[in-house]
Amino acid sequence: MRRRRIRITSKLIERIWTEIYAALPGDLQRAVDNIVILLEEEPTPEQRQALGLPPEESLYGMFEGPTLAERDQAFMPWPSRILIFRRPLEADFGNDPFRLRAEIRRTLLHELGHYFGLSEEALIELGLE
Repeated sequence: MRRRRIRITSKLIERIWTEIYAALPGDLQRAVDNIVILLEEEPTPEQRQALGLPPEESLYGMFEGPTLAERDQAFMPWPSRILIFRRPLEADFGNDPFRLRAEIRRTLLHELGHYFGLSEEALIELGLE
């Protein structure tokens, strides 16, 4: 029996983000007040190039903007952004709703780690690659 492909919606992203946010300690909740979560179709060629990604590599999310430390050092009137890319996630995990939800959660946590200043290597060590 073939499963129906799941479509990622802004509501699903918001629900998962709300769960992640609720699990954060109070001081971290206050620290992420200036983050916007956006659902995009897919990364632009410029975004992929900025990260040095080959065309065949999937990109599920991206952090843009000042990190928390950069915010603390200067006044930053614009919010930092976490972008979630719908098409790559659906293409790779859309047949399994549990895996899709887990990957969206992992992607959000990964990008949140960048906001807190964690390097790619540190995120890999935490299992958020």
